[in-house]
Amino acid sequence: MSPLCYVLAALTAVFAICCILLRRKGRSFEGMLFKFLASFAFVSVATVGYSFSPKETYYFCLVSFALMFGFFGDVLLGIKEIAPKFKTKLIVLGLLFFSLGHICCLCAFVTQIGVQPVTLLIGTLGGIFAFIMAGVLKMKVDFKMRFIMSVYYGLLFLKVSMAGAMIFIKGAAPAYIAALVSGICFVISDTCLGILYFTTVKRKNVLVTAELSTYYPAQVLLAMSVAMM
Repeated sequence: MSPLCYVLAALTAVFAICCILLRRKGRSFEGMLFKFLASFAFVSVATVGYSFSPKETYYFCLVSFALMFGFFGDVLLGIKEIAPKFKTKLIVLGLLFFSLGHICCLCAFVTQIGVQPVTLLIGTLGGIFAFIMAGVLKMKVDFKMRFIMSVYYGLLFLKVSMAGAMIFIKGAAPAYIAALVSGICFVISDTCLGILYFTTVKRKNVLVTAELSTYYPAQVLLAMSVAMM
């Protein structure tokens, strides 16, 4: 793997840390700019990784689409911070773009191991679990939004189970381990985000820090999985 991938991953970390610190200080606009820079850096990791070792073209293309959808999702959620008037619409659009990214990622995993019925079952159960937990946590969402969130979580659980299946079927290659850890980080990050957006919390900075501290490793590890192929 090219050393430049490590440099870009480190830049992602630096930009993400700047974003977290600025957000904690209430400087939303500056934090948003660093968030965009971090997103651009993790997209670059996959491109550079593939260019130095062009293997698994379909996997690279699909993961790149996933990362780009994540970038656009970041843009939408970043705009929310400076335009709270459109918060609900931007959250829904952000969920849509991230969902498209997760679907592209799932398609990338399918290129490696095909469709696995057991993982579909796990994804379905994950979505049902999320629907129940939204009620348990008393999230301030209507039925439509609760359903959308449940579908989204179903995709997350499907993604984790597919990454686990790649390891089980094809062995514990670094690329597959990176994909699995990435999926787990996404679950943690989006759980923090859901609690932050839809419940009443007093210590928001803690959740913001936890969310961003797991989100960027999730994206970087997914991008690194391309370079590790």
